[in-house]
Amino acid sequence: MEAQQIDREAAEYAEKSYPWDARTVPSEFEPVQLNNEVIYSCIDWWNVRSNLFCCFFPFMKCIAGNKTYDADDAKVWKKQLELNRNPKCPDSMKGVWWLKYNYAHEQLVTLFGDAEFVGTFNEEGTDGIGTWKRALANSWSRDQTCFGLVLAAAGKITKNEVEGYMNMKDGMCTVKSGVSDQVIYRITDDEWWKVHYVGAPGTEQADEINFMYKWIKVIDGDGNETEHWADYVDWANKPLTHQKCGAAWFPCWPCCLSQREKLENMILSNKKQVIRFDY
Repeated sequence: MEAQQIDREAAEYAEKSYPWDARTVPSEFEPVQLNNEVIYSCIDWWNVRSNLFCCFFPFMKCIAGNKTYDADDAKVWKKQLELNRNPKCPDSMKGVWWLKYNYAHEQLVTLFGDAEFVGTFNEEGTDGIGTWKRALANSWSRDQTCFGLVLAAAGKITKNEVEGYMNMKDGMCTVKSGVSDQVIYRITDDEWWKVHYVGAPGTEQADEINFMYKWIKVIDGDGNETEHWADYVDWANKPLTHQKCGAAWFPCWPCCLSQREKLENMILSNKKQVIRFDY
């Protein structure tokens, strides 16, 4: 089958498979997940700077095929970006993106540049529709914590992918999920908002949001730092927002923190990131 026909069929499938008109970008950004609850949070497994089970870190990195890099070194991404693995990716969508306000221990990812686009997309990224997918294992940084390394190892072992529909004309894409309706809205060329709705369009909880974070471009497709890079570096290097005595060595130090305080710590970054590149 010719590539153009495959693209047309993917576009038709994406057009009819998601009710695009039923979704609009929220009027304001609000990271509602900061009101959630961290399970078993009296033990410091969740902290983005946690050293719990650090004796297993080398073994877990070996399983995931990851190496450790300094969070504030933008140069480590340049060789990956030069691979240009997605020729259909518009220049405005290439680069490294920061998952800001996501409290899973993952930070930087070449979201679109290392994805696979199938559809009728134009070069400018302003029109067209189709599908997209990318692997979870590669060029996706995780914090050097037990939680982050579990995510990295799971991505490698399961070979799972992020996949969904892409609608460039309306500046929207989706992520397939069995637990929520996930939509990402383009706000500017450097910022998208990822929104998790409790219910699908047409259901009772269609407009209820339970998770919301930003995709911020911190390195462009040529490997240059954007205006947002300094903000990311600050989040990686500044002290925890809420800290008590024993934070560096006592596993139960968070007992006196509220759930909100724990989550406000959890959205920061670790100075050390583990990454598996394609080269």
